[in-house]
Amino acid sequence: MQTLTLRTRLDPTPEQADALQETLERFAQACNLTLEVARACKTFSKFKLQRLVYGQLRALGLSANLAIRAIARAGHRKGHRAKHYRPTSCDYDQRTLSLRGERVSLSTTRGRLRIPMRLSPYHRYWLARARSVQGGRLLRDRRGHWYVHLTVRIETPEAAQTGRVVGVDLGQRLLAALSTGARFSGGALKTKRLHYRAKRAEIRSKLDRPSERTRSVKRLWARLSGRERRFVRQVLHEASRRIVDGLAPGDVLAIEDLRGLRGRTRRKGKAARHLHQLWPYGLFRRLLEYKARLKGVRVVVVDPRYTSRTCPRCGHVDRRNRRSGRLFRCRACGFQHNADVVAALNLARRAGSEGTGRCQPALSAIPAGGREGKPTTSVVGS
Repeated sequence: MQTLTLRTRLDPTPEQADALQETLERFAQACNLTLEVARACKTFSKFKLQRLVYGQLRALGLSANLAIRAIARAGHRKGHRAKHYRPTSCDYDQRTLSLRGERVSLSTTRGRLRIPMRLSPYHRYWLARARSVQGGRLLRDRRGHWYVHLTVRIETPEAAQTGRVVGVDLGQRLLAALSTGARFSGGALKTKRLHYRAKRAEIRSKLDRPSERTRSVKRLWARLSGRERRFVRQVLHEASRRIVDGLAPGDVLAIEDLRGLRGRTRRKGKAARHLHQLWPYGLFRRLLEYKARLKGVRVVVVDPRYTSRTCPRCGHVDRRNRRSGRLFRCRACGFQHNADVVAALNLARRAGSEGTGRCQPALSAIPAGGREGKPTTSVVGS
């Protein structure tokens, strides 16, 4: 089973919108009251907080389940860092949220309301496959539009290896290179993130000087908040979708294991900052995994050592095989190709691919000063 979040827009009547706004305000008031009691009593245990504030939250006009959700939000591990809750969202569970056709039924301070949803073919496709609706979150954006984020459970097909193995090499010049030859550039992502970094530094310098801390500067800082994060997620969503769309059920996706990359990198200065701040490899991997799981594609995590120095044709390993950042040329057999695609070919081979070269890599030659390591693989999901 896989959990998905579907963001759908609501079309409430003016009376329903007033009820939703009142619910958000009461829910935020309940969270703030719970937070004050938690700090005064020095406890963030949800069970202890429920005994302390449940009666007061019910007196605010919230239903029993909404009161429990407010306590759960304030008692969450992130509640320790919260300063104040604003009336921007409200949490729902299976008892306070349900679907009635193309309407969502929500508990509010004015009773149960059924509100129409704007459903696209994408929403209808996943709602038809959903086994259950686990709840969701009601939100109101700055423009006054209402949304509900539905949490649904999807039954995933069995991932059986009956097709090909495709390797994915993650990099900087190329966001991703596949063993099939497909390449996804990372230039636009890097340029945009560098632009946002420079803009944030410029605005922060003005906020640090009281004479330039004007209202327009504060509004600009608030407007830029979250814009970069949304852009990055959109780019990664599109790239991961294109990769998974090129696969068939039963295929295997081999991803390099980059855990601990930041701790073992030898780069310093500007290159190190770019690696740490510009390339969200962990998020990209999670998006690939959940999209592949929904399609019945198995994901295998592969040890990436020497994949960019190993010839996929003869198996010769040499540091000098990689002539530059983009060109790979084997010093033993003369095989030449894009360096990132070569790394993806080796990842696919280590994951069990067949027919992508003349022989399996022998790792017979280890780069000077290097140490041979046994390639390992691990399976994510099933």
